[in-house]
Amino acid sequence: MAHDAVPFQYGQYLVTDEELTGWTVDRPDGGDIVAVTGLCPNCGHTTRQDVGESFGAFGQSGLAAPAPIERMTRICDCACNKEHRDTGAQTFRSCGSWWLVTIVLDANEAAPVRAATDASLLPALRAVQEVTATEEGSLRLSAEKWIAAVTALVGLFGLVGVVVGKDAFTGLSAWARGCAGGAALLAAGFAARAIVYAYQAAYGWPVVVNIGNDQLLTKWFEGRRTHLQNAVGQLRKGVIWALISLGTLVVAVGCVWFWPRSSPEGPLIEVTRTDDSKVCGTLLDSKTDRGLRIRRPNGAVAAVSTTSLGPVKNVSSCDA
Repeated sequence: MAHDAVPFQYGQYLVTDEELTGWTVDRPDGGDIVAVTGLCPNCGHTTRQDVGESFGAFGQSGLAAPAPIERMTRICDCACNKEHRDTGAQTFRSCGSWWLVTIVLDANEAAPVRAATDASLLPALRAVQEVTATEEGSLRLSAEKWIAAVTALVGLFGLVGVVVGKDAFTGLSAWARGCAGGAALLAAGFAARAIVYAYQAAYGWPVVVNIGNDQLLTKWFEGRRTHLQNAVGQLRKGVIWALISLGTLVVAVGCVWFWPRSSPEGPLIEVTRTDDSKVCGTLLDSKTDRGLRIRRPNGAVAAVSTTSLGPVKNVSSCDA
């Protein structure tokens, strides 16, 4: 198979408007621009460049440059699929050239594809290429890391359950139970916030970014450059909230462990005397071995001697 006379050499081609004459914009049904097609200005073969408006120059132009909001600058790589050899006789399916183009967003524009005039966008465009080339793998990696975060959040409920279990509150006053339970729930909420901040700092939060014009592209790139500073702030917040969570959990544990507890009362019983009268209430410690002491629901203490003692049974409540 014959090889093209233009040798392969990777590098930027300084394209002009005249060399982009005849380039067309692929805009299905008049919607978003998806690609541009034309002849490679270096090798002359037909090439197509996909153009994404979301992910997710060195040219010479004789026409007035549209405003950033009215244009979309992109890197075009030769993708002619024709064989080109380099100086080492290695074969490539491209001549290796790349150039910057400006796509005019006005659908009625006679020259929709022009040589780019804003070379300062090149770093942002390279960043877009890097992100779009790895976005699927990055998203999967981020999702895998967030699985650990969700697991940690679920584990918090187990920790809170240990602190606020019903047996832990036995003998505590209502105020102490409210203090311990509220502190434990706050600790879980603060810990959840700490985990979210820490994981956002480490792995970010996947979002779909619109870069449909040069203004949006510049805004995205500026935000990306400040990401490290934002990540530092998020990590700091994560550590602070983790310490707050730990302190709140210590308060909850302190309430459960060190708050004075009332002595447990005896079982609730119903005693029937030999005259068929009944006494219902909480069994108290007896002061003698000849009778029982029972605290009625109204607080009065009744004594039942062994000589008048009839059937005794446990009850769940006393009739009023």
